[in-house]
Amino acid sequence: MTTNASAESALRADLDQALAETIDALFELQRSDGSWEGRLSPSAGSTADVVIAMHLADPEGCADLIERGVDFLLRTQGEDGGWGDDVDTGSTLNGTALTVAALALVVPERAAENIRRGWRRVEEFGGMEAVRDVQQCSLTVLVHFYLALAGLVSDEDLLRVPIEIALLPAPLRKKLTFAMPTAMAWGLMAADRPGHGRMRRAINRAATPKAIEYLVGLVGFEGPNGGFVESPMMSANVVIGLTIANQRPDIVDHCLKYFRATIKPEGAWSVTRDLEVDATNFITVGMQHAGLGDDARVRKGLDWIRGAQRPEEFIWTGAPSGGWGWGLPSGWPNSGNTGDAVIALSGGGADVSDPQVRQGADWLLKQQNYDGSWSCFAQVGRIASLDPSFALVGKARSPKVLYGPCAVMSAEAVSALGLSGACPQGDPRLVQAYQWFRSIQRADGGIDNKWYTGRVTGTGSVLRALGDIGLGHTEVARRGVGWLRLNQNPDGGWGQTPAPDGPSTAEETAMAMLGLVAVGTDPLDPVLVRGARWLIDNRNDAALWNPSLVGVYFLELLYRHDHTANGYALQALARYREALNA
Repeated sequence: MTTNASAESALRADLDQALAETIDALFELQRSDGSWEGRLSPSAGSTADVVIAMHLADPEGCADLIERGVDFLLRTQGEDGGWGDDVDTGSTLNGTALTVAALALVVPERAAENIRRGWRRVEEFGGMEAVRDVQQCSLTVLVHFYLALAGLVSDEDLLRVPIEIALLPAPLRKKLTFAMPTAMAWGLMAADRPGHGRMRRAINRAATPKAIEYLVGLVGFEGPNGGFVESPMMSANVVIGLTIANQRPDIVDHCLKYFRATIKPEGAWSVTRDLEVDATNFITVGMQHAGLGDDARVRKGLDWIRGAQRPEEFIWTGAPSGGWGWGLPSGWPNSGNTGDAVIALSGGGADVSDPQVRQGADWLLKQQNYDGSWSCFAQVGRIASLDPSFALVGKARSPKVLYGPCAVMSAEAVSALGLSGACPQGDPRLVQAYQWFRSIQRADGGIDNKWYTGRVTGTGSVLRALGDIGLGHTEVARRGVGWLRLNQNPDGGWGQTPAPDGPSTAEETAMAMLGLVAVGTDPLDPVLVRGARWLIDNRNDAALWNPSLVGVYFLELLYRHDHTANGYALQALARYREALNA
């Protein structure tokens, strides 16, 4: 008994010290406006895309940026000849083929040896047969086109992006979500090619003004400093399509300025602009659970979150007013960021009597899918098979992140609706959400998700939501707890399953901890003690956590985000301490 008491006392002391150090470190990173930056990792694929766009649109005016991008690509080539989704990560077919195409188009002589090594790696992946197969190359349309543009392969069998998407009824067109700007710009590019028959020319004439109208409208939403989908990669796709189609040089110039504003110190671009709303939401909630809800710096973060709410409807996805996106000025309103913002405001003492909380909760309720779930951007109706994103790649992988429901998004919405008081316990909409969680739970108790790798984050997120709304005793919760117990790593953390013994990560360990604590697991249960120890012992020299490649951006492009790791780990340790003290 004495030994156990001593161990508990030591754990409490280490926990208090870790939280104090982490909180001080995060306050040091807080920006003067109350927010946190939320830095995304640089991406070879995104950088290659942007370099190609600048080379086609304005090689002289962008010469300095092109040089910095090329230098980044040359110095980050892996030992196997390829490029991955981040520096020093395993090479991927997407990243390697995109980079080879960019170097061959822009600096073919200077990078001849890099191109040769990179192409050998592409062939090891399966060569053009793999590139043409969306199951092996999720960016098959982009990759094939860029390789053909660089003269490395034939454009035979190159998939054409159909501009007639612009003529679809609005309810269907909105389901393409953030692939739509690329689809419109590349549709214009395809329409500009010679050799069309009479019917095709008529369709092109009818669709062209609609496609341009769509792009112009988004620029208006973005304002002078935004980019398409707040993403350098998506903006690059628009530049390439419009430049080749000889359309709208003003939009091209708008995007070129955006590239200059979003280049990272490494000379590279991320897949999207930094996730400042995510970061501020995550850290603010962690500070609240650490007992700092009344701290002026935390209140300032809440004020910033309030200011990031979008007052207008987002007609491009059919979303109502009152949502939050991932960054300013033009992150698209979505269920995850909206749910997290409502959770943060609720933790600050606001409820549905607060107009902004009410509007955010109403946003979530209007976006709930017919089956009780939530997707990221667009609401899914019963006729889900009409998703037009199939038109881009011809197979079912596209809706994986563009359209379908997600356990993490749904869990964040459920927590927000419960914690804010918008939906009391037993509300039919929460009951329907629970039934959806039950329907997607695997036989072994784990729950997949679409926006993070592996299965831990989905399972932990759902457990946290169930605990937040008083359903921690249910069958879904019990089975989820069992799955997390069985899949804890020997070192006490959690990693990417179903891969056997996936290395423990801060993000997944934190999400597992949050779920277990929320459903009422005894804080002295070894599964939680070992998880807390892992988080305490695996901080870096700055008293924070190193992010891992667990975030899914689009069609299997992965990213690291510093404050997904820091914010969730802070929440996990703070909620764990609350449970110990209770």
